[in-house]
Amino acid sequence: AIALIPQALLDVFVFGTLIYWMVGLAPTAANYFTFICILFLFTLVMNQSLSIFAAVAPSTSNVQALSACVLLFNVLFCGFIVFPDVIPSYYIWIHWITPLAWAYRALVVNEFQSDEYNDIAEGETYSKGDLILISQGFTIDGEPFQKEWVVYGFVYLIVFFGICLYLTGFGLFMVRHDGDSKGSSSGDDVPEEEASKEEEELSEEVSIPFIPVTLTFKDVCYDVESSTGSDTIRLLNNANGIFEAGRMCALMGESGAGKTTLMDCIALRKNTGEITGEILLNGYEQEEAAFRRCSGYVEQFDVQSSVLTVRETVLFSARLRLDSSNPAIQSDEDKRRFVDQVLKTLELTPLANSVVGNDESGGLSFEQKKRLSIAVELAASPSIIFLDEPTSGLDARAALIVTKALRRIADSGRTVIATIHQPSSAVFDMFDDLLLLKKGGRVVFHGELGRESAHLVKYFEARSGTQIERGENPANWMLKVMSKGSDKDGKDFSEVYNGSDESEYITQKIMDAKEKRDPSKEVKFETQFAAPSHTRRMQYSARLQTIYWRSPAYNLARIFISAFIAFILGAVFLSNRRPEVMSETEITSVLATMFISFIISGVLSITSVLPVMLEIRDVFYRHQAAGMVSSYALALGLGVAEKYFVVLTSFAFCTIFISVSGIYGKLGSSIAFWGFFTFNVAIYSYFGQAFMCLVKGMGTAQILASVFIGLNNFFSGYIVRPQFMEGLFQFTYWITPGHYVYEGMIVSIFTDDNRTVLASAGSEFATFLNCTDESLSIDLVDELRCKGTVEDFIEVFFGNEFPLGEQRSRRDAIVLGFILVVARVLTFWALKKFRHTS
Repeated sequence: AIALIPQALLDVFVFGTLIYWMVGLAPTAANYFTFICILFLFTLVMNQSLSIFAAVAPSTSNVQALSACVLLFNVLFCGFIVFPDVIPSYYIWIHWITPLAWAYRALVVNEFQSDEYNDIAEGETYSKGDLILISQGFTIDGEPFQKEWVVYGFVYLIVFFGICLYLTGFGLFMVRHDGDSKGSSSGDDVPEEEASKEEEELSEEVSIPFIPVTLTFKDVCYDVESSTGSDTIRLLNNANGIFEAGRMCALMGESGAGKTTLMDCIALRKNTGEITGEILLNGYEQEEAAFRRCSGYVEQFDVQSSVLTVRETVLFSARLRLDSSNPAIQSDEDKRRFVDQVLKTLELTPLANSVVGNDESGGLSFEQKKRLSIAVELAASPSIIFLDEPTSGLDARAALIVTKALRRIADSGRTVIATIHQPSSAVFDMFDDLLLLKKGGRVVFHGELGRESAHLVKYFEARSGTQIERGENPANWMLKVMSKGSDKDGKDFSEVYNGSDESEYITQKIMDAKEKRDPSKEVKFETQFAAPSHTRRMQYSARLQTIYWRSPAYNLARIFISAFIAFILGAVFLSNRRPEVMSETEITSVLATMFISFIISGVLSITSVLPVMLEIRDVFYRHQAAGMVSSYALALGLGVAEKYFVVLTSFAFCTIFISVSGIYGKLGSSIAFWGFFTFNVAIYSYFGQAFMCLVKGMGTAQILASVFIGLNNFFSGYIVRPQFMEGLFQFTYWITPGHYVYEGMIVSIFTDDNRTVLASAGSEFATFLNCTDESLSIDLVDELRCKGTVEDFIEVFFGNEFPLGEQRSRRDAIVLGFILVVARVLTFWALKKFRHTS
């Protein structure tokens, strides 16, 4: 709590000062500092109250859902959306306990009981400020609130803060959520008889032919721009090497030597910098599309969809990466059998039906996810596989399991290249070759390791003068020797290697691979993708729909929370549903509730879609780099998967809200209201997807979402009404989607609504109706009071900027349709243009 104070004070001072003086509130020091103090105290209270949920809730999703409910009650019953004198008796207790109600009341009284509003008009008993407070429902026992309620507000907020502080500490002390580890290395979640049955089904193996690949590279350099100037930095310096089919090669070196950089350059995973040099596959020049189809790449921290099973994850890769024109794959059943074979190779058969999971919900262990990532690549039947530190983060046993799986892959004739860090002797002995780098991207050693690393040890012992001790790990000993920087004669190890027989031997093999190339072993494909475009679109759409249906924290929670919010909002008018005669405060509260309904639903949609989209996007980047799909398939799939839940969410909300609140008129009006509400949920959801694709991290996407939410809050037409927007604000009003959503909802519900609205003294509506003072008296019966229709009130309230009628509704629908298309195009463009690395 103390740590939050400096940042909160800075935020409140900057924000509050700008708002206070730009709006033109009471220009006195006392009022200004009271305003700032109220904002500061309220900020601390809300931070601390939401911290209670963070202390006791088991997951982030639970915290977000509970926080959304608290914010809803605060906003709805603070006195701004629904005026205090309109809040029904069964809800009024919420008004008196929510901190925002006390803060808002204190701010309102601080302003309108200031000297600026002390003037008393002729014939009136109340000051100008009192009349404003009365018109907004800020009264107690029929009298407007006085200055002492500012003090009461301070007292209540301080006490509330203390209670929240105590509950947060109590929650942290009493509640502890241990990590849930549903996955286990033994695969206990699958019965033994099921696992054995699956293995029996694998008796008939599927053999998919592939072209064994020997990859050679010569004089590979990689230059990047310096972050401090216009100079370039060379990270790889004339690296030469060969990775042969059927062999495992380890890429090693000290930290920052460039081992992962070299592998990324060879595997076409670098999007920045300049790569030069020659890279050949079986003596033929590396061609991007063909290389992506014949290779696999396992990242150090690979990303998989957490709600899919192991078999579904691997099968998806097989369906999109195995060439259906291959005679060995005549049907989808052949692909399924091949996937089962891959799972057996990686010892994943007992876990085939287990959900991948994540850190929050549990699932596979870290080592199991490593093997799953390898299986996903092996499902493509690649000729060459790259792995970035496949043993890092694993214990000795898990590292050995992973390395044994790689050994089996290499023994099948495939080329395996892996960067490894501090391997055990057992793991290191499974590799056939080693490429050792030093800082600056210079090769120090490249060649065969020999049995128990005999060749490597012999090479370094002869040049360093340092003998390996009995039982010492050759990998650790080699790095220790290399850390000296030079051999026994003081010569740099990279220079020593360049003049060695080992270097000459590698150079000769590179030349032979190019000069003696076999045309039958050239890697080439007729198409960029293994699967036809319609198959890619169909598979990706089906995958995304499965992910959506299995994400209850996202979609089911969104539907149920929307239904709950709809009931809370609608129940405000439950005791007086669709009255024939309304006061200005009652009709204004209806307009405010309609406004907050689409704002809250939009906020819920955009904030909940961001984390889901982040996971989908990162998995797509891996699929795209593997040559599985294009950005069009994902953009289309996202639209298809999201639309069902958009329609369900909006239908659930509108059905409950309209029926409970009684705002409905004709059936067509209710359908039109639902249509505009659906537009709103879709626009928020699809712009959330677009923001997550445009920027790298969640934090930046949340900032964009906040700006989008802010625009819709302020420029939809309620908080700042259209007739009061001037200059630049008119531009933002016309480009804000909320303007057309809100206008469409208002026009749909209130067109041809001739119910009665009673004018209030001193209001714009009374002026419009040319009411006399006598006709505005609240003591008169309704028939004798000055009144107009709902249509008249809408015209006055929005300055005739929301003209009622079908023509306006049609225009709003067209504009919203265009905005929706913009959101989808923006998502497609961002997926095609950017590839944000995690």
